[in-house]
Amino acid sequence: MMTFEEKIKYLRNLPQFKVVPISEVRAIAFVANEKKGKLFLDPEDVEKIVREYPDLASKLGPDGLT
Repeated sequence: MMTFEEKIKYLRNLPQFKVVPISEVRAIAFVANEKKGKLFLDPEDVEKIVREYPDLASKLGPDGLT
């Protein structure tokens, strides 16, 4: 199971999150679920994140992280 800091590090290593502000990366890491060493978001969480941070819509797919 990944710690919160490991989730942030994982997200920062994805190309689409390298230049995203840390507050937005932390919001994603907070709600992300880990499965087999990767992070996933529930569709409801994607909607909440995009409502709060509209600029992340292009970085998040319909079923979470792309």
